[in-house]
Amino acid sequence: MTIDGSTLPSELLVIPQPLIGFCGLDVARQSVHKSIWDAFSGTLQRKPVDRERDRAAVQYKLLPPNYEFPVAKPKRVSYEWYHPKGILKRNWMLKHLHVLPSVVVLFQDIEWNDSQWTEKQVQCAAIVQALKNSLQERNTRLCLVLLQKSAPLPPGEDTLASERAASLTTACGITSKMLFILPHTEHLMGYTLRLESAFLDMAQSYYALMSKRIRTHRDQLSAAHTTLKIRHQFKLGFVAEMRQDFTTAQKHYFQAYANLDEIRINDGNCMEIKTIAGFLNYKMCRLMFKLKTPRDSINQFIIHIEKYKSRVGFKDLAFEHHAWLSTQHSVFAELFCEAIKNGLPALQIQHPGIYFQKAAEYVIKRREAAQQASVELLNSNLNSTDASSSQTQSNLYTEFFGIRAVKTGDPVAEQQVNVQLCELERNYNHSSAIIALLSQAMAQFKIYKCLRFRKKLAIDMAEEYLLSGDHAKALTLYSLMLPDYREEKWSTIFSDVLLKTLRCALLSASVADYIACSIEALSLRHHGEQKERVLLLENLWQVFQSVPPMPQSQLTTDIQTLWNNALASVKSPIQIDLDKISDVLELCATFQQVQLNNNDVLQLHLIVRVLTDVPLRIRNFHVLLADASNPQNSYKLEALKYLCFSNLLELRQQKIPKQGEHLELKTYEKNMRLEPGCYYQLLCSTEAHQFNENTQLRIVRLEAHMGTDQIGALLTCSANYTRQQFRHHTRRRDLDDNVTINPICYIAPTFHLSTQTSLGHVANDAPTTTMMVNEYYPVVTTISNPYNVYLQNVGVHISVPVELRNSVFLTTDVSTGRQKLHAQIQIDVGELSGHGSNTATYYIFSLVETEIKLQQRLSYTLDVDRSAGGGGAANVSHSTTPNSSETTPEHVKVITNSLATISPVQIEYLDETRLRKSREDTLIVRCVGDFKFSARFYTLNRRPLGQAYRGENFLLRANTEVVAVDDVEILDSFFICDHNLVQSNYSFKRKKYTNKYRAGDQLESVIVLRTNATLQDWTTARDLERSKSEESVSSKFISRQQKMPSTGNIGDAPPPAPAAPMSGYMSKSLMSKIPTSMTIINNNTGLQVANAGIMSNSIHSDDGKLSLSGAEDSAVLPVAGQDAPKSMRIIFNKALEAVQATGHHRGFIKGVYTLDSSAPTTIPKFGVFCIRWRRPGVKEENESKFIISGLDIAEPPLNIYCTIEEKMFVKMPMAFKVVLKNPTTHVLHLIATLSISKSDNFICSGHKQVDVSIMAYDEKELVYNLYPLQVGWQDLPVLTLEYNTKADPQKNDSQNVLLDELVQRALPKRVFVLPPMKQLTK
Repeated sequence: MTIDGSTLPSELLVIPQPLIGFCGLDVARQSVHKSIWDAFSGTLQRKPVDRERDRAAVQYKLLPPNYEFPVAKPKRVSYEWYHPKGILKRNWMLKHLHVLPSVVVLFQDIEWNDSQWTEKQVQCAAIVQALKNSLQERNTRLCLVLLQKSAPLPPGEDTLASERAASLTTACGITSKMLFILPHTEHLMGYTLRLESAFLDMAQSYYALMSKRIRTHRDQLSAAHTTLKIRHQFKLGFVAEMRQDFTTAQKHYFQAYANLDEIRINDGNCMEIKTIAGFLNYKMCRLMFKLKTPRDSINQFIIHIEKYKSRVGFKDLAFEHHAWLSTQHSVFAELFCEAIKNGLPALQIQHPGIYFQKAAEYVIKRREAAQQASVELLNSNLNSTDASSSQTQSNLYTEFFGIRAVKTGDPVAEQQVNVQLCELERNYNHSSAIIALLSQAMAQFKIYKCLRFRKKLAIDMAEEYLLSGDHAKALTLYSLMLPDYREEKWSTIFSDVLLKTLRCALLSASVADYIACSIEALSLRHHGEQKERVLLLENLWQVFQSVPPMPQSQLTTDIQTLWNNALASVKSPIQIDLDKISDVLELCATFQQVQLNNNDVLQLHLIVRVLTDVPLRIRNFHVLLADASNPQNSYKLEALKYLCFSNLLELRQQKIPKQGEHLELKTYEKNMRLEPGCYYQLLCSTEAHQFNENTQLRIVRLEAHMGTDQIGALLTCSANYTRQQFRHHTRRRDLDDNVTINPICYIAPTFHLSTQTSLGHVANDAPTTTMMVNEYYPVVTTISNPYNVYLQNVGVHISVPVELRNSVFLTTDVSTGRQKLHAQIQIDVGELSGHGSNTATYYIFSLVETEIKLQQRLSYTLDVDRSAGGGGAANVSHSTTPNSSETTPEHVKVITNSLATISPVQIEYLDETRLRKSREDTLIVRCVGDFKFSARFYTLNRRPLGQAYRGENFLLRANTEVVAVDDVEILDSFFICDHNLVQSNYSFKRKKYTNKYRAGDQLESVIVLRTNATLQDWTTARDLERSKSEESVSSKFISRQQKMPSTGNIGDAPPPAPAAPMSGYMSKSLMSKIPTSMTIINNNTGLQVANAGIMSNSIHSDDGKLSLSGAEDSAVLPVAGQDAPKSMRIIFNKALEAVQATGHHRGFIKGVYTLDSSAPTTIPKFGVFCIRWRRPGVKEENESKFIISGLDIAEPPLNIYCTIEEKMFVKMPMAFKVVLKNPTTHVLHLIATLSISKSDNFICSGHKQVDVSIMAYDEKELVYNLYPLQVGWQDLPVLTLEYNTKADPQKNDSQNVLLDELVQRALPKRVFVLPPMKQLTK
C-alpha cells in the first residue's frame, strides 16, 4: 500500500462496469463450458460488426463452487448518534467492482427429455437454494440457464418442455422469467447476445434498487452528518456510472465535491480531504471529457488545484502535499491524452505536455521537501528510529482513504509516524519519476511544435540523469542540445550547458566529447576567467598525453579506471568542426594568383589567428584542394613556412612591399605556440604541373592538427569565407577588407596551335570581306605550330549552327557538276612538326541573308607522360578524407572577388601516353543579299492576269534589282519553264548586259508563255514516256470528252476549276513527275500570292531565290519548315543540269526545296529564272535561281490568236489575221463584226460582219487588209464576237460577255505607224 497522496487507487481509474457472476461452468474439463465462457467474456474487447449498436460494457466473473459472498452489514434504524471515522472506505469500490456481482447465473446441463430428469431437478433445486442462502440480505439477482444440445421449438409446440419448465421453476422457487435455455449449437454467438441483453436488464434493476436504498439512507441524514453526505453522493455517482448514466453521475460527484467545502480543514484531516477531493475531481474531469465538454474539465482542474494548492498540512510532511499535486497533474494529463485519442483537438497553449511538466516540477519540490524533512526529523529522532523501524507501511493507514493510524492528540505517536514516512520517502526514486514525466512531456511538446520548451525539458532531464549518476545518458542529452543553443546564440544558456556537458564527459570518461568541449570552452564568448581557461588547456594537454585530465586525488577509483581504459582505446585523431565551434581559431586560405600556367608555381596563403586569450600549440596545418569538376580528385598541401604580424595593417602592408624591404619566411615547427591576437600567414607551395591541365582547383577544407602522436584533435573548417554581418567602421578589423580572398585557381592548359583566317576572294589585291547569297565564299585558315613539339592528327572541324543547318552549307571543293554541301566538315591536316604550318581551305554557301557564326574546332594528339601528373613533390599528396560537403554547413556561401576564366581548351586522355586537345572558336561571316527579284503575269494587252486559259498566250515580266553591297558582273539571265509551258521565240533573245552593276540597278525581262493543257491535264515525266507513241485525233477527242462535265450544252465554256482538283493536281502531277533523287532548293522566302483566296495577277518576292540540287538522302522537300536539319546535300551548280530537258530551256524540274514554310503547296511552279553572275576580277561564276510560281489554268470557251506585222508603215497595206480555235467538243456558231474607228485611221478590206461556224477542235481564220492613213499611235479596228443565238438558242448575253473579255485580252488595241520608207517616198 502506497501513500494516499502519491497515487490514485486502480479501482478508481477503471471505468465502472456491471459485475455478473457465472456458476456451474467447468471450463477446465468441459469444452462446451469453455466455449460458452469464451463467448461471453471474449467479446468484451471486440466490437461487433454484425449489429447496428455497440454492445454494452459488462464484466463477467467465473465463480468457484464454494464462493463466499460478502456478508451484509446490519441495517441502521437511525444515523442520529452515528459518527463515521472517515469519508470513504478503501474496500467499497473493490467490493462492487470485483467481489459482489449484481447477477448470479447458474448453468446446468439438463435436457427436456433427459432420462434422469427427476434427479437433476432435485440437484438443481439444491444448488439454487444454497445460492439463495449465501445471498441473504442481498438484492443480487439469480437466474438459471439450461445448457441443451438442440435448439428449442417455438412456444406452444413442445408440451413436454412447457411442463418440465413449470416443474423446474416451482422446485427451485424462481419465476419463469429467471429461466433461460442456451443451446450450444453453431449459432451460439447469437444466443449469447440475447442472454447478455437479459442479464444486463437484471443488472440495471439491481443497481437501480441499490441507488434507491442509498438515497433512503441519505434522506435520514442531518446537517451534522457532512461526511456521510459526501460518502452517499460518491456512492450514488459510482452506481450511476455502473448504470452508464454519466450525466447523473457527474451531478452526484459535483454535489459531493461541493459538500467538501463544509468541512473545516486542519492538519489532522487535510490529507483525507485532499485525497477525497482528488478522487472526485478525477471522476468529474473524466466525465466532462467523455461528455464532450473539455473546457469545463480544464477549468474544473484549475479551480481544484488553486483551492488545495496552499493546503499543505503538517509542515514536516510537505513532501506529501507535493506528491499529491504531482499526482493530480499527471493523472489529468493522462485523461487529456485519452481525450485527444478520442478526437479532442489540442493547442500549443493547452495540451497534456504542460501538465506532465508541472507534475515533474512538483516531484522535484517533493524531493527537496523530503530532503529537508529528513534533516530535521531523522536527526532529532535518532533514538526512536529503532522502535519505529519494526512498523510497516500497511500499519500507517486505516480502512478509510487518507486517514493514518495514529492516536489523535498524541504528539509522540504523530512524531514517530512522521519519521517513518520520511524514511519511506527517502527510499523513493524521485529521479526515475521525474525522468518519466519529463519524457512524456517532451513527447507532447514535440507533437505540438513547442521546440524551445522541448529543449528546456531535455536539459532538465539531462540534469536528472546527472544527479542520479547516469552520466552517459546525461552526456547524450547535453550533446544533442548543444548545437541548438549554439545556433541560436544563447550565450549564457549555452555556456552553462557546455560546462555541464564537459562535467558529464569527465565523469563518463568520454575522450572525444571532453576534448571537443574543452576546445570550445576556450572561447571568450563563454563566461569564465582566464585562469579557468588556462586550467582547461592544461587538462586538455594531459589528455593529449594519455593522462587523465585531473589529479588522481580528485577522481574516484571507478572514474580513474574508466579514463585509463578510454585513453587506451581512443581512436585518434578526433575531428572537430570549427564551423560549429566559433571564436577559438580563425582560418582563411587564398590563392596568390587566380590563374596559372602549367609551368608556374602554385602558392597558397593560409591566414591563422587565435581568438581566445590563451596561447595554442598547433602541430601542423594542411590545406585540402579539389578539382571543381571532379571533387573525388583531392590534394593535401602542408604549410611549411610562415610570417607573423601583430595586426591586420602589417599584413596588408606586406601585400604591397616597399623598395628594399623583404620579409624572410620562417620554418614552421611542430607544436609551435601561436600567441593570441597575432596574424600568422602560412605559405603552401607546389609545382602547377603536378595537377592536370584545364583544372579549376578549389580550396575545400582547412585542417589544423592539435595534440600528440598518441591522441590528437583535427580541427577542420570550410574554406568558404563568411563575411561578418556587421562591419567595423575601420578597415583594420575586417580580414576581407585587407586581404583579397581567392578560393579558386585555374590551371590553364597550353594549346600548341595558332590560326590565321583569310576570308573571301582576292580581287585587285584586295580581299572581299562580305559574303553574298548563292556565292561559294572561300575561307582559308592557316594553322601554325609555334612550339617545339611534334603534333599528330591535326584537324579542323567546322560546323554550321543548328538553326542554320537548312540554309547554310559547307564544302571543300567547287566542281562544275553536282556539288556536295555539308552542315559540318572535317579537314585533316595531318602532322605538324615544331614551328611548322599548313593551310585548310573550304567554302561557305548560304541561302539566307544573316550573320553566320561558324563553330571552328582545332584538335590534335600529343604524346605525354602521366607518371608525374599526380603530384611528385613531397608536400602534395592525394587525400582520401571526405569532401567539403560532408563537413561544411549548408548555410556557408562562397564569397569571391574574382574567378578565373575557363579556357575553351578541352583535354581528353586517350591512354596513358596520349592525349587529345581541342579548342573551339567562333568564325563570324556576314552574308548579304545578291538580287531582289519579282515576277508578274500580264495579258497580251498589258493588263494584270489573274487566271490563264489553256492555249492562251500571256506575258511574264521578271524584274531584278541588284542589292549586293559590292559590284557584280551579270553574265546571263534566262528562264527555264515547265514542260507543259511553251516560250515564244521572242523570249530566247539574249539580253546584252554591261560589265558591272551596283546596288540599286534594275533589270527587266519579258517572256511570252502559253500552255496547251489545264493543270489537271499537265503531263508528267512518266506520262511523257508512256505517250511517245502516236495518238490519233479521235482518241484525243475521247480524252477531252471524259474530262468534261456531264452537264451543259455544246459550246459552253467550262466553269473555273475548283480548289479540290488543284490539290489533286499537286499530288498526281507534281509529285509523280519529280524523281526522289533530285531536288530544287528554294532559299529564303518563296513567291507569295498577293490576294488571298484567288490567284493573283502579280507574284512578288523580295528575295525569292532557289538552288537546284539532287539529294541523295531525302525526297522532295516542298517547304523547309517541315524538314529536319540535314548533314549533307548534293546540288547542281547550274540549273539546266537539274532539269530533265524536253526542249530549249524547257523540261521537268527534278526537285524543289524552299525555305518558305508559308507558301501554299497547291500553287504550280511554272519554272525557274536564273541569273549567272560573278565578282569583278574573279573567275568563279555563281548562279542565283528564283522559282516562278504559276497561276490557275482554266478551260476556255474559245482560243483567239492574232497575227500582225512587226512594223507598220503609213499608206502601205498590211495583213491583220485573227485565228479562232474551238477547244470544246461542241460546234460554235459566232458572228464576227469588224468596226472602223470614227477618225478613219485605216482603210479596211474584208468581211466586216460574217457568220462563223467552227467544228470541235477546229479553227477558223479571219483575214483583213489594213491600209494606215496616219503616222503615230493609231487605234486598230475593233473586232467583236458574239454567239449566233439563231443557230444556237442556248447562248445568252452573259456568255457573250465572256467572249468579249477573251477578245479584249487577245487582240491589240493600238499600233504605231511609221513614216513611209525612204525609197518609197522617193
